[in-house]
Amino acid sequence: MSEHAALEQTLLAAETALLDAQQRGDIAALAALLAEDFEEIGSGGRHYDRAQVLHAIGGTPLEAFEIGDFHLRALAEDLALLRFHTRLRRGGIVLHSLRSSLWRRDHGAWRIAFHQGTSCAGAYGPVPEAPMKHSARRGIFHGL
Repeated sequence: MSEHAALEQTLLAAETALLDAQQRGDIAALAALLAEDFEEIGSGGRHYDRAQVLHAIGGTPLEAFEIGDFHLRALAEDLALLRFHTRLRRGGIVLHSLRSSLWRRDHGAWRIAFHQGTSCAGAYGPVPEAPMKHSARRGIFHGL
């Protein structure tokens, strides 16, 4: 396996672990993956810091998720940019987003330093209902 493919696999697992932690409401697992200086711009354009993201866990539960169309761009030895698509089921509603994450390796562990999600339902035409290419899934999407 190439170094690029190995890093892609590692960071796909890390993104999946982030969504798993949100699905379970596991604040400790989420905190372990967020850099101390983590920032996020949510799909509605609002800015969040690490403390706000951790505080929000336990709101409307994430029932199921799928990550697909995963692309990695290594920016430096310890810095990587990811771009991907998610399909989430929350509160009985399916949400589609285009996402980007900046991951930084600190003391040997990859942690997310920045994330932005942009809602894409309707903006890019119909989103395929079949499983996405290179996907990771958790939960069941009934009725899709």
